[in-house]
Amino acid sequence: MLESRLVVTKQTPLAARGLVAAQHPLGARVGAGVLARGGNAVDAAVATAFAMTVVEPFMSTLAGSGTMLIHLAKRGETVALDFNGQAPARARDGMFRVLGGVSDGLFAWPRVEGAANEYGYLAVAVPGSVAGLALALERWGTLELRDALAPAIALAREGFVPDWYQALTTARYVEELTAFPETARTYLRDGRAIHRPPSLEPGERVTYPDLARSLALLAREGPGAFYRGELAQAIHAEMAAHGGLLTREDLAAYEVRVSPPLRGSYRGLELALAPGATGGITALETLNILEQFPPASVGWQTTGGLHARARAVRRAFADRFAHLGDPLRVEAPWDRLAAKDYARAVAAALRRPASPEAGERGAASARNDTRSAAPRSPASRMRAAARGGGDDCTTHVSVVDRQRNMVALTHTAVSLFGARIVVPGTGILLNNGMIWFDPEPGKPNSVAPGKRALVNMVPVLAFRRGVPYLTLGAPGGRRIISAIPQVLATLADGGGSLQAAIEAPRLHDEGAELLVDARVGARALAGLARLGHRVAPREETYATLNFAKPVGIRVGRRGLEAGLDPLRPAAAAGH
Repeated sequence: MLESRLVVTKQTPLAARGLVAAQHPLGARVGAGVLARGGNAVDAAVATAFAMTVVEPFMSTLAGSGTMLIHLAKRGETVALDFNGQAPARARDGMFRVLGGVSDGLFAWPRVEGAANEYGYLAVAVPGSVAGLALALERWGTLELRDALAPAIALAREGFVPDWYQALTTARYVEELTAFPETARTYLRDGRAIHRPPSLEPGERVTYPDLARSLALLAREGPGAFYRGELAQAIHAEMAAHGGLLTREDLAAYEVRVSPPLRGSYRGLELALAPGATGGITALETLNILEQFPPASVGWQTTGGLHARARAVRRAFADRFAHLGDPLRVEAPWDRLAAKDYARAVAAALRRPASPEAGERGAASARNDTRSAAPRSPASRMRAAARGGGDDCTTHVSVVDRQRNMVALTHTAVSLFGARIVVPGTGILLNNGMIWFDPEPGKPNSVAPGKRALVNMVPVLAFRRGVPYLTLGAPGGRRIISAIPQVLATLADGGGSLQAAIEAPRLHDEGAELLVDARVGARALAGLARLGHRVAPREETYATLNFAKPVGIRVGRRGLEAGLDPLRPAAAAGH
């Protein structure tokens, strides 16, 4: 039977001198303005990131986490910044009471009593966003912090009209937000309803005066205001009043981790990924496995290619869950998992006829088999259905400037609206970074004081023969980790535009079931089922997050080319 289908795409003119790709048009314009005034890629990325905490406040926050890759072309220097959250000093392994079953939250961890690891005061990790962004600007930027903050201050103080996506996202969480009066006052009209987007004329202008004051305080006093000064005291007082673990001492002790990137390659593309307890090593393992097969046999266009992708992703996730945690606390086979020799051995095993059900699900199956989950509440079922089972809970910024410096920056409040707590008088939303930890004790990624959790961010920079070629990243929880290698493989193996690679169908498999974009077709879906996969077809819409939402920039001979997820407000701006 023939049926019509909606085809959505985005087009961005080539830029010659500089380009910013972000998840919101206002953020992209802020970064493009910085480039136009002579700022470099780091300046533009930091200014955009601060602006995104205003125009996309449910995705990222001053009290958030992030991972950033910077490449300075003239120096030939590439560096990685880890400013992800860590457990407060008073956190303990086994601090959450595990009930069994599977949570209906962002990750399929075992359920915790009161969802205390997912939202509320015990869910808050020590935030790193202000420290990381300020350090990047100080070492590799050219702007003063006050200048990088100025656009965000103006947006928070003077206001903006929220778009359809902010209205949709806020509408889903009205019930949860109203449980926290300061949060409701900050994000809801009269503390009860969503602000009207432009499609409901007239759209309402939203201001965040408390956040504007906090941003202005940072502009005057620097990051010390957040980690040792007035804002630190406000956060400390709010946590202490409600039984939270985060203290002013935790804030004062926070340090950004700066290191070389994780290096890898895929069919001639030289890759720099986030190292350590991020999604970088799992994405690289996936690519290394795919590279052991001919390009034509790992594409999304055939059942065999989808089968190969699914098994590579699943194996990489099984290794991730079995071994990885904070590299300063956990001994893990980091070098082995990133090695081509290991990928060759895995690929050889995958070539042997076997059902995906036999042996490959491993740790991933034990962690994520939702068939054992307890019944969900009607509200949580509705949200999960609307989200497509995922949670568009992060933001990403990619920048290339006229010198071909590149930045890939992913930062987050962790879940949508973080811990759902806004610190009174500051406008600052607190993260829920403790959700990244395995709540069960004794695991590589279990809670420990001062420990960093295993996060999902996969910013990546790519080069051809040492020349800057690509900056890429995405929001989307764990589905970022499967998305980035698939976009890279589609681009490297099939050619075509970055936009086409981002729009191409993808899959995701942590071990319980195989999520597949239904656009691959009924024949491919049936073929995957015959090969033993638990196939879960998904149709992506404006209201779902079945797969991550990449944005990026490719450097070409004719100029800078953006690639943007077509179903989100993501935009590029440049010159």
